[in-house]
Amino acid sequence: MLALLATLSLAQAPEPPTPAVAAVRATSESEFVDQLNEDGRHLRFGTRDKGAVHVWRPRAYRPATAVTVIYLHGFFTDVDRAVLEHNLLGQFRDSGRNALFVVPEARSGRTDPVFWADLKALLSLVQQRTKLKPPERVVVIGHSGAYKTVVEWLEHEPLEQVVLVDGLYGNDEEFRDWVSAAEEGRARQLVLVGFDTQQRTEWFLKKHPDAVKFDDLPYLYDELPASVRKAKIVFFQSERFDHMGLVTSGRLLPWLLHAFR
Repeated sequence: MLALLATLSLAQAPEPPTPAVAAVRATSESEFVDQLNEDGRHLRFGTRDKGAVHVWRPRAYRPATAVTVIYLHGFFTDVDRAVLEHNLLGQFRDSGRNALFVVPEARSGRTDPVFWADLKALLSLVQQRTKLKPPERVVVIGHSGAYKTVVEWLEHEPLEQVVLVDGLYGNDEEFRDWVSAAEEGRARQLVLVGFDTQQRTEWFLKKHPDAVKFDDLPYLYDELPASVRKAKIVFFQSERFDHMGLVTSGRLLPWLLHAFR
């Protein structure tokens, strides 16, 4: 009887929270850090129910020509761990991109909600908390399961480039409609990098014969022709980096940010 009760108790035990949900619960709105480094300024602030947000402004930042780059981490981590363990600030610095970099909390498991469904609200809060006005032009880079958050942001008019790093796991029609609906004078670009998602991405591209395809990733700081940088859809198959290596190696993100500047 005792063994049966123990078994029932284990069966009814709640699942532990995912890293992102645990981080959101542990983060308070009063948290604020402003750190000035040799290569830039790093700010981190907390929110009441959406976790932490990191903002990085490079030392050579020029607001008049800058863009806002938002990076969304993938599964099995939270924003603080991703910033530290993936050396995201170092990768942003190495890109040489003139941008205000924003890294909010993102989903870390299939059961997680989209913490930031409203991109405009996120950018407004960044300005309010940091006193730094995000540039109007927006680029979003999402790794893995971050695609679910990116889909929520496709209606944001200033969004001009979406980069899915091994992240095309679904919502194909929404991404196809977004990149195809660019108005005259306003460019939109979808950049896809595939490792685990390679076969799915190739299926997606069958409906886009004009997409530019690469059999492997170029090397750090290799230049891209203007025709590629302006293409609506660009696909890179990854042979050198696996799913996590794409964002932890320190090679891909700086190159993407540099090559598509």
